[in-house]
Amino acid sequence: MNKQVAHNFLPQEQLDLAYSHESIELNRYRWLALSFLPIDPSVSRLMSSIGLECVHRLSSLQKAALQIGLSACINNSPTWELPRFYKNNSRHFFVVDERMGHHLLEHAEEAAYETYVFFNWLLETNATPELYRPLWNCVNQKNNELNIIKECRENWKVQIF
Repeated sequence: MNKQVAHNFLPQEQLDLAYSHESIELNRYRWLALSFLPIDPSVSRLMSSIGLECVHRLSSLQKAALQIGLSACINNSPTWELPRFYKNNSRHFFVVDERMGHHLLEHAEEAAYETYVFFNWLLETNATPELYRPLWNCVNQKNNELNIIKECRENWKVQIF
């Protein structure tokens, strides 16, 4: 007996989940960009670039919502919240040493993996043809994002100026 249950969300639920999650990701990458700015501007620029990709994905989701008449389901109000790893584990806002930098990059990699899995799950449960392409693009871009952050974490060392 097959006990798998097909989970299909309404399009507005998928849009809300995807948009909310990507907004949180944007905030997280902005905080990471600021945190690495004093110690490693190249990592700061990388995190800022990844954040810019989040903005593009949010725009893509907005266009898809408009196309299917669900633009009211998109919450455009910005939510600025300090990521939880800053709240719980760090006494400093800026990266102050190599250990802290590695710790934040490990968290960034874990979060990127969770986001990749999340968008993959949204794609697998999607039943709306108009959302297929934006979600598929998100999955591919999140996979690339994960690989880039993993490579950054593996190769990162503090550059002494």
